[in-house]
Amino acid sequence: MTRTLLSRIFGDAIFPGSFDPRWALFSANSFIAAMLAIYLAFRLGLQRPYWAMLTVYLTAQPLAGAVRSRAVYRLLGTLLGASAAVAFVPLLVNQPSLMTLAITSWAAFCLYVSLQDRTPRSYAFVLAGYTATTVAFSSVAAPHLVFDVALARVEEIVLGICCATAVHTLLFPSYVTSALIKSIDAAVRDASAWTADVFLKRAPTKSNAARWRLASDVTQFEIQLTHLRFDTAAAKPPIWAIRAVQDNLALVLPTLTAIEDRLDALGERRTPELDQLLSKLGEWVRAPAKSQHSADDLMRFCAEFKVAPPAMQNEWDTFLVSSLIAKSRAMIETLAVILELSEVIQGSKPASRLATASASKIHRAKRTLHRDQGLAALSVAAFFAAVLGCAAVWIATAWPEGGIAAQIAAIAAALYSSLDDPAPTLMSYTLWTVASLPIAAIYLFVIFPAVDGFPMLAASLGPPFLVIGYLQANPRHIVKALALGLGLIGALDLQNRFLEDFASFANVNAASLIGLIAAFLAVRAFRSVTAKHAAKRLIRHGWVDLAILAGAHRPMNRERWVGVMLDRLGLIVPRLALSGTDVETEAGRSLAALQMGLDLLDLKSSVANANDHGSEHLEGLVVKLSHAFRWFASGNIELPLEDAQALCATIDTELREYCKWDAAIQRARLTALVGLRRALFPDAPAPTGNRVA
Repeated sequence: MTRTLLSRIFGDAIFPGSFDPRWALFSANSFIAAMLAIYLAFRLGLQRPYWAMLTVYLTAQPLAGAVRSRAVYRLLGTLLGASAAVAFVPLLVNQPSLMTLAITSWAAFCLYVSLQDRTPRSYAFVLAGYTATTVAFSSVAAPHLVFDVALARVEEIVLGICCATAVHTLLFPSYVTSALIKSIDAAVRDASAWTADVFLKRAPTKSNAARWRLASDVTQFEIQLTHLRFDTAAAKPPIWAIRAVQDNLALVLPTLTAIEDRLDALGERRTPELDQLLSKLGEWVRAPAKSQHSADDLMRFCAEFKVAPPAMQNEWDTFLVSSLIAKSRAMIETLAVILELSEVIQGSKPASRLATASASKIHRAKRTLHRDQGLAALSVAAFFAAVLGCAAVWIATAWPEGGIAAQIAAIAAALYSSLDDPAPTLMSYTLWTVASLPIAAIYLFVIFPAVDGFPMLAASLGPPFLVIGYLQANPRHIVKALALGLGLIGALDLQNRFLEDFASFANVNAASLIGLIAAFLAVRAFRSVTAKHAAKRLIRHGWVDLAILAGAHRPMNRERWVGVMLDRLGLIVPRLALSGTDVETEAGRSLAALQMGLDLLDLKSSVANANDHGSEHLEGLVVKLSHAFRWFASGNIELPLEDAQALCATIDTELREYCKWDAAIQRARLTALVGLRRALFPDAPAPTGNRVA
């Protein structure tokens, strides 16, 4: 009956017919923590007890480790923001305009820094920014009490953090460790299934969605790793093993796509010997434990494979097969390491020599993720417009609640600034905040006058907040839940002494809505970006970085290049799907850029290590590649005909020098050149015998 009523009120999209007990448990834990926080705040006589309750819902996360990490970052951000307010307000108390500008500049700087770190750590900088505005703007009427206001705010938030952390950690916690291991297992299964499919069918799987899912999975592992350090599970997997799995899974996508491309280029011109080798590889990938060959055996078969059998029609086919075998050997080695590391993470076996060797090659610095300096600057501009706009009206009109509008504008403009277009989310947040006000009015003027004692208060608050907590556990409805919950908590303004003041209720909440609307208008004016435009920006960033990579004198770390490009690919795909753009074509261009970057790194490495006379010619090729990548970065899809012909001819000239290369660099350079030619000119005819010796 309750389920039917909720579905009628909120719709089946929010409350579907199936009931999720995990969401219900999360909701119950959040409510228990909130009631504990508000009770202790009452007992301790804190200035604004409702801030402790509000903090509980802002800190709550489905996984216990995520709650603890969010609590730590929220605490650090609150302390930093409160300290900034205490430092600025006394210095500039006699110059309200300058003080407002200084506090807003501090918050904008924190927002910019937070947007450069897309892991949960960024939450600390967001809090440092808008906590400073909240404390400072609340202290304008009594600047000599700014330290007391800051201390009270820190006490309330620390209380809420402690209650949320304790309850979600002790009462049936869900561990980050379990979720992370499950995610890694799913990614390993996808990678193995896709690899086996390619080797056994010996044909490209153009519509395989696993490749795009794998791109986003690698970034999600980085985010979950941040929470893993705070997890309370009895046995946590070693972080070095997860890092190694990340690095090796990141190589699966470009390597397998290159294998598919070589198979597509060869078509039916494969020899029986090649098909037999590919079948052995596919059978091992499908069932490693049942295969009669080990990974070392297969890598040896690849190394000993006769690359130029008599059946080949031309030398280009020989090069394609050589590249295919090199990529296949690398794929088997990568997958063998992934499978072993997966068992290490699960705790079923100790690390072997191969897994340990792979882990020793890990780039120890944190994984590089995509950063968009331009959008971060626009977010700062929107933040300035929203906060200073409210502050200007506040100062000019001496509006009593103007500080509240400026505070809410700062919070709203900061919280959703990482989205492509925060405006729809802010509008949804505003509408659901409005929806919370009638509920708050019923509580304040109908229910609360009849409440006597804390048990009755907790019982009366149970129905709406249990529903809000259930919604918050669903990722699809977290914005609605937060708007309802935070709007209701703020409007109730629970104090030790109950005050029934409709005028104050109306004025404060009107100011809050004006702050939300100001943030919406500022974001709409400065920061709104469509999904299609965001995807194009990401693709352009990839070509720009590729041009920089070509012109760099020192080769970039391979793991760093793969990490940032794969992260971009994981960001591009959902945006393309949302905009209705052809995902396979557009995302394929970014994947091609990722592959060419790896080939370019191999090519530049061979130039740096080679002692032959062909190195100067390769350097000329790299210059031409840099010009081509800059052309693509400007938004062009194809090179001008003359430039394309010249670049293709240069690559073919280098291939013609194949027999003159030193044996130690022969295969790496050949594989790189074949990869670049196939990525840039997939439809170009094969070079004839008089072009390639």
